[in-house]
Amino acid sequence: MGRLCSLCRFKGFKGFKGFKGFKGFKEFKEFMGPVQRGSKRWRLLPVIVMLALAASTAGQQPAFGVASVRRSVDGGNMSFSPRANGQLIATNTTLRTLILRAYGLHDSQLIDAPEWTAVERFDIDARVDPPPRSPDALMPLLRTLLAERFQFKARTETRELAAYVLVHARSDRRLGPQIRPTQADCRDGGRVMTREELMAIAKDGWPPCGQVVTISFLTESSDGTRGSRIRVRRSGVTMPDFATLLQGQVGRPVVDRTGLAGLYDVEYTFAPQPPGPSTELAAGANVPPVLVALEEQLGLKLESERTQVPVLVVESVGRPTEN
Repeated sequence: MGRLCSLCRFKGFKGFKGFKGFKGFKEFKEFMGPVQRGSKRWRLLPVIVMLALAASTAGQQPAFGVASVRRSVDGGNMSFSPRANGQLIATNTTLRTLILRAYGLHDSQLIDAPEWTAVERFDIDARVDPPPRSPDALMPLLRTLLAERFQFKARTETRELAAYVLVHARSDRRLGPQIRPTQADCRDGGRVMTREELMAIAKDGWPPCGQVVTISFLTESSDGTRGSRIRVRRSGVTMPDFATLLQGQVGRPVVDRTGLAGLYDVEYTFAPQPPGPSTELAAGANVPPVLVALEEQLGLKLESERTQVPVLVVESVGRPTEN
């Protein structure tokens, strides 16, 4: 440390905060003054350069390269679409929904948010280049946007809430036929598929790593009763992320207790119905509800219990600066 503190004797040194703002080696040389090869100051240059680079990037949060935030005036349906090309489009979306999606929470896990966050609606068009590995990887960037444009601040706590826990359905922990270790290419920087390619595989194929394809089908039984079924295919998903995906389908927080590590491909088909503990088949559809589908097709099940789950307590939030 004493040798490092000898830097303090260099002309113009104002502490390590003095490194902040260097935009190139020219500015750094001006800061250092004349340096002779072989001198102690020259030998310290590599150390100082590394410190300067570290200081300039420390504390930076992942952020979109460009983002437009505007109050929604046209109305219409709400949509939230993180895309594989690094673009996030939210239309007629409440701030509460943005927060829930950014942090992967069920509605019951967001505490003390002002009422206006569930009423006032916004349009967001944000982009980053190059795109991340999957659309889910845009959520940390959305959290940064919320902090910068909505002045959003919150703290995490743990509270006991009504929830589901995701566990193995069989005592021997054998998985079902519709789940497998991922066969997707999950290396960072993998190729992003075009919208046309995604549409082509929607009917019969698997999406790229980290992405999900959801298709709704209309059904009609022999007695003419109409219904619907939903097929979900997701590639390269961890079990904690899969539990988060299920929250919107079962209407509660879901906690992963499978103990499964690694990435998986999952496919399951179910009949949509109001959230609840019922496991009865939808009338006339011959398609199981999601709780039954998980057990029969994936070898996993959801058990209802009150348990400790993470919550986000809002400390401050404001209406955004628009652009």
